[in-house]
Parts: sequence; C-alpha cells; structure tokens
Amino acid sequence: MTVRRKIALVIYSLGMGGAEKVVSDLSFQFAKQHDVTLILFDGSQRYYPYAGELIDIQCPSKEGFLSKVFNFLDRASQLRRIFQVRHFDTIISVMEHASFPSILASRQTIAANHCNPERNFTRFDWLFARWLYPRAKKVIAVSREGMRIFQQHLGLQNIDCLYNPVNLYRIRELAKERPAVTVSGAYIVAAGRLSPEKNFPSLLEAYAHSQLSQTFRLLILGEGSERATLEQHIKRLGLEGQVLMPGFMRNPYPYIANARCLVLSSLHEGFPVILIEALALGCPVVSTDCETGPREIIRDGENGLLVPTADISALATALDRVCLDADLHTHCQQNAIPSVEYLDIEKVAEQWLAL
Repeated sequence: MTVRRKIALVIYSLGMGGAEKVVSDLSFQFAKQHDVTLILFDGSQRYYPYAGELIDIQCPSKEGFLSKVFNFLDRASQLRRIFQVRHFDTIISVMEHASFPSILASRQTIAANHCNPERNFTRFDWLFARWLYPRAKKVIAVSREGMRIFQQHLGLQNIDCLYNPVNLYRIRELAKERPAVTVSGAYIVAAGRLSPEKNFPSLLEAYAHSQLSQTFRLLILGEGSERATLEQHIKRLGLEGQVLMPGFMRNPYPYIANARCLVLSSLHEGFPVILIEALALGCPVVSTDCETGPREIIRDGENGLLVPTADISALATALDRVCLDADLHTHCQQNAIPSVEYLDIEKVAEQWLAL
C-alpha cells in the first residue's frame, strides 16, 4: 500500500520551457497517489496545465542588484512560512532560481538543475550554488555530464542524476489529435523557443544547403525574441515557401509524429525533452552533440544521428542521410520507441520519491 505524501513542486513559472513541462507532467503523475502543491514565483505565466493546488507567491524577477537581493530574501521568507505550515514530506525545486531560495527556506529541498551550468550560470549563480547546494537534501542533475560538471566545480557529495521523464501514454494520445495548422506534403520538424541558444540560423543554413530541401519542407514550432531575425534569414535564403513558422503549439505532437525526422540545432541544452518525445512517437532525430544531454539520449546510427555543434555542413549531411536513406530511416524508426521506454514518467516519478 502506498503511503500518501504531501509533495511541493517549486518553480519560477509554468511558462514555455522543458523544465516547466517536466513539472507539469510530474504534478499529474504524483497527484495519482499523493497530495501535490505547486508553488510559483510568477503565476501569470501558465502555458502548461497542472494537477493539485497552486500557490502563487507573486515574486517575479526584478531589475537592479538591491531589488534582486530583496526579492531573493522575500522568496525564501515566503517559502519558509509555507513549508512550516504545510509540513511537506517531499520538496522538489526546479531550476536554480527556484532552488536557491527553497534551500534557504528548508534543507529538505531536493534541488533539480536543468541546464549546463558552464553555459548558463553567472558568477553570482556559482556563488549561490557553492553556498547553498551542499545544504540541500539532494542536488539532481538531469544528465551524467551535468553531474560531472557540478562535481568538478563544487565537489558535491549530495548529487545524483535523474533523467527528465516523459508521459509516453499522454503524448501518444495527443499525437492522434487533429493538428491546429495543416502542413501539406512531407516535412521535417524543429521545436523550441526562438532564442539564440537554439541556433535556428544554423538550421536554416543547413536546410538550404541540403538535398532534402527539394522534397521536404521545414516546420519550426515555437515563439520567441528571434522571430523577426529568423524571418529575415528565411527571405535572404529564398526559403519563404519552404520554411513554416506557425508559432507556439500547445500540442506539437501530431506534427512530430508525422514528420520525417526531428532536428535539434542547439548550442547547449540540459537534457532535451523534445528528443525523448520525438523518439517516443517513432520519429528519428538529428541533433547537435552539445555538451550535456543529446549524447545520453541518441545512439548514433541507431535511433538518430549526432553532429558537431554549429557545423552547418555536418548538419545538412545528417539530415540528408536520415531523410533520404530509406534503410537508415527505417532502422532509426524501429529503434526509436524502445530506446526511450525507460524514461516513462511512471518509472522516473518513483525514482524521485525514492530520494
């Protein structure tokens, strides 16, 4: 018999992002047998659904050094009061800006980091991490390489690795729905925030220089600050009729399930859920071999292909191989689903509760 627990999930918001999606999925999985409370710093951003109770402490990001310091202390103070009243059995904070005040509020915090800290941490983040991470109940990296980086920089003894989970059943059901936008003809797909680290300009260049561009359109799902720049890049390359950017899709899975392949061109990642989701839908993947994440998901030549980061020629060649080599495509497609079954949310959620 499962003992019912009181679980707190602490995160900045439920805005667009891989970590936010993981929290959303975990809330539903935990809520099947436990009492779940989501604690957000900015409840105005809710792209993803959630299960359980939601508490918005209304402490969004601030500008200026002193404002940030007071905001950090306010977050920690509010979290401490909530923790003292609610008496949670498990506290999981996700991403460093939620983890730092949560650890200060309670040493029972399990702090999950979803980025490559060598790429994403500022000097102040490293100072806070050096001060607070040793005080956490556990620090969780979402890749083995990420865990190695933290151990190298901080010498942590309380660190472990848990890969990001995916609700395999749910995304397969969502993939059966009618897509919001009809895409005619064959295509490949990319998905993510339109921001510099996703390196979509390199993807556009690789696509323009590939053979597959004569047969397959490129569908980019997502929204962000780089939209205007990318649209100009598409015009410069003469790809207006071949590249589609319909924006952020709450349900991207019908597009992924019907794509020839999914491509990830990022400069850096934590542990990209989108690769797992594509493979779970039987879609082969092509990804840059950035420092953390992809190489722990993709078995090169088995369920997809890895290419050096920012290597446009290698990316174009890999896209041609996966899409135009029928034998390779079939081989990767057959291996895709079995390669990620171990990341199903039911299995990973139990690992979280065992910490």
